[in-house]
Amino acid sequence: MQNIGGIAMKKDDCVNEKWSSRTVGLIVLPLAMALGFIGFLILPVVGIFFAVPLFILSFFFLAAPESKVCRLILRKGS
Repeated sequence: MQNIGGIAMKKDDCVNEKWSSRTVGLIVLPLAMALGFIGFLILPVVGIFFAVPLFILSFFFLAAPESKVCRLILRKGS
């Protein structure tokens, strides 16, 4: 266990952090696709206007880098 900045984190916490961000990304991605498809059929400009930020958000969560604390813990633990 590493104590950095008064917060104790374990390797499991880092793995859970990565999985939780990817899970949020995988939940938001189908919502963005559905909103984009439905919006494109009904009002193309408005649909794209609302779907694009959701696509960006989902890719941000899917490709989110590890926190600095997790990188340090995983590097020291190896």
